Amino acid sequence: MEDVRRREQERAKREIESIRTEEARKLAQSLKERGNLKVDITDVENLNTDDLMRLQVEQLEKEKKEREERLRVTTKRIDHIERAYRKDERPLLAKDYELQQANDRATFEQTQAARLEAARVAHQHDLEMKKRLSRMLADFTGRKDAVLAKRGDAYEKRRQAALAKVEEEKAKRRKAVLKEREEERQRLEEEERTRREREEEEQRLEEERLAEEERLRAEEEAHVAAEETKKRGEEEKLIALRKQREAERAAALEEARMRQQREEEAEQRRLERAAARKAPTAAPAAVPVTAGADAWRRPSRETPAARVAAETPPRSESPQGPPKVFRPAAAAAGTGGGWRAREQARLAGGPARPASPAAAAPPKAEAKKEDPKADDDGFQPATKNVWRPKFRQ
Repeated sequence: MEDVRRREQERAKREIESIRTEEARKLAQSLKERGNLKVDITDVENLNTDDLMRLQVEQLEKEKKEREERLRVTTKRIDHIERAYRKDERPLLAKDYELQQANDRATFEQTQAARLEAARVAHQHDLEMKKRLSRMLADFTGRKDAVLAKRGDAYEKRRQAALAKVEEEKAKRRKAVLKEREEERQRLEEEERTRREREEEEQRLEEERLAEEERLRAEEEAHVAAEETKKRGEEEKLIALRKQREAERAAALEEARMRQQREEEAEQRRLERAAARKAPTAAPAAVPVTAGADAWRRPSRETPAARVAAETPPRSESPQGPPKVFRPAAAAAGTGGGWRAREQARLAGGPARPASPAAAAPPKAEAKKEDPKADDDGFQPATKNVWRPKFRQ
């Protein structure tokens, strides 16, 4: 394996070397063909590509220096030759200038002499022509006068016709110009009138628009004011209705409070009567009680319900006074019995009601007057036409 690897490496090296030699040979051949390199092809095997490039660069530098040296020498030689030429040419230029001036003067004199000779010949020819034509002048003048005498009238007529035609054309032109000016003036006046009418119409429409806007604004303001007035009236009505409802509610509450108070008093009297009926017959005589601070005191053998009722403090009267209670016709037609009549009599300033029915029993006649239908233990049945507040209807 080592021998095979070694032989393979040697073969690769030989191939690389052969490729390098071939490339160097081709490069040397191309350089030699272009004349840039003077080298023997047989010695290429001892040179590589880098050496060839170095040799080429050296050869190019050498040729550049030689070319610059030859150019310097040639330039110096040309400068010297040009200076010598100019030094020898200076006197020759003065002589050539003098010769050129002499030639130009001779040419001018010859040209001037030829021009004068031609003018003299032409003048002589014109004089001869005048001399020949002068012999015909009398005939020309006579013929002219005859033609003018013969055709003078026709010429004058044609001239007058031409003048009349010219004047007519002038008049037509003047009339056309005046007509155009008049039409232009009328057109301008019509445009001005149309513009003024349009402006007046626009102004009228603008005034109508402003008036319409003012009318609409006034109507809108009136409508808004009416709406505000209507709204204010409705609000005032609502406020008045609210106050009325509050007053009705307060009256209803006061009536309910008075009804509750009367019901409590009736309940208290019912409990007292029930306690009096349940009491034994051999009970000691009741202590007379006066209408005062001790009007509700009872003996020690009172029932608990009566004791609780006695201990309840009286309710304060309403500052609004007695409410206006609706009385049915049947109740109004009675004899005035019942707790309602006693309450009204008490509020009207009548004699004070006894403190307790247990302490001082009412007379039998008064008891007979009470109607069980009108006063059932202090509760009076409500009729169909009894008044109720709106929020309870």
